[in-house]
Amino acid sequence: MLKSRFACNPLSVFFAFVTISFIAHAVAGFTQIKRISHHQTHQLNMSSDDATQPIRAGFIGCGTIAFSIASGLANPKHSAYLLEKSLCLESIYVTRRSESRSSQLKESYPDKVTVCETAEDVVKNSELVFLCVLPQHVDGVLAELKDKGVWKEGVHTLVSLVSTSNVEDLIQKTSLPKHNVYKMICLPPIANREGCALLTPPAKEHEYLKSMLDALGGCVECANGDIMNAMMVPGCLMGPMYGIMRNNRDWLVKQGVSPEDASYFLGRTYLSIVQDAERNSRDPHRFDELIKEQTPGGLNEQSLGNLEKQGVFDAYNNAMDAIKSRLNGKSDGSLPAINK
Repeated sequence: MLKSRFACNPLSVFFAFVTISFIAHAVAGFTQIKRISHHQTHQLNMSSDDATQPIRAGFIGCGTIAFSIASGLANPKHSAYLLEKSLCLESIYVTRRSESRSSQLKESYPDKVTVCETAEDVVKNSELVFLCVLPQHVDGVLAELKDKGVWKEGVHTLVSLVSTSNVEDLIQKTSLPKHNVYKMICLPPIANREGCALLTPPAKEHEYLKSMLDALGGCVECANGDIMNAMMVPGCLMGPMYGIMRNNRDWLVKQGVSPEDASYFLGRTYLSIVQDAERNSRDPHRFDELIKEQTPGGLNEQSLGNLEKQGVFDAYNNAMDAIKSRLNGKSDGSLPAINK
């Protein structure tokens, strides 16, 4: 007999490998709140002399990622997790574009969110500024802000969510000190305190950054840009993850299963599989142990072997190499089609 964790779907273990990067840890608790005036040139930090520090966040650009981070911060249900880290959200300032997103934030969290007409207004009213524009807009936005002299040393910390951005370039384009400029990568589930953010360089002088991201689900600090680029690659397999689920759904429908039952069954089943894999995931041998638990000669062991023989994992490695090549600016990330 197969163990229950593997009995539901023959691609379960394969899916667990692809999706584990999207599940993260949670923390909870409560502590005090201390307010700091907006006009103080006090950089957020987590020194032992401080009680609870306020987060005055700003978002330049309001696409899916900005909306997700802001939602994670502003959700009242998440305040306890911030307080556990001696943090509290004081305010969020966000540019109007994309208007549907910024309006939704304002409507959902009217006491915390202010919609601004310009990036300059966002920076002037914030201390922790998230840059969330399209890559082609970065130079123009930062050049305008630098010309207007809105960046203030000792006040502002910049965190870029632009996948192609480079920390050294951001420092040059803002004239901010190097310890006040970071690059961050996360996925939309951060809105629900799920997933794991990446941050580079390590926030040694601003430990509140990692604490904040841990409160929103989890964070891994990357020593440099090369490490971050490598870590970003599995996160770029979110689309293939959904592609596997869609393919499995369509296969079940062809077998006579209703689309509704197929979709619900797969969503719930894969969730349980990945949750199982996430437990003790800091153990680097966790996934190997799960594979060893499969019944010898069983369906899951056979499915995994069949996929290996078909070159599926080689194809995934090729796809990851191509993504990394694109991130490093060495190619456009494309792979040739394979004749069937």
